[in-house]
Amino acid sequence: MIANKEPIQRILVTLYNHFKKLYIIKIAEKYHQDVASSMNLKPNQMFLVTKYKTQARYFEEKDLRKVLGEIIDLDANYKIGLIDLEVGLEAILCRYCSK
Repeated sequence: MIANKEPIQRILVTLYNHFKKLYIIKIAEKYHQDVASSMNLKPNQMFLVTKYKTQARYFEEKDLRKVLGEIIDLDANYKIGLIDLEVGLEAILCRYCSK
């Protein structure tokens, strides 16, 4: 996305939404709920369930909840000028995606 010159705000939102879906998968599995309905997937999107489940296995529920909180905090701190968005996003990604 960076190579394609996507705005950093769009990258932040995309990552937030992706991690949110992984978190929804974890919660749905924990409480034995239907994953597709929890994610509000349409019938032609059912192939996504397997992809998200595979990715969610690499994270613990608490880690996903924590990364979502950090992305929200980053967004808030960026909006009030406390942190550069790109630096904050890189820090989050390095912390959680390099394990």
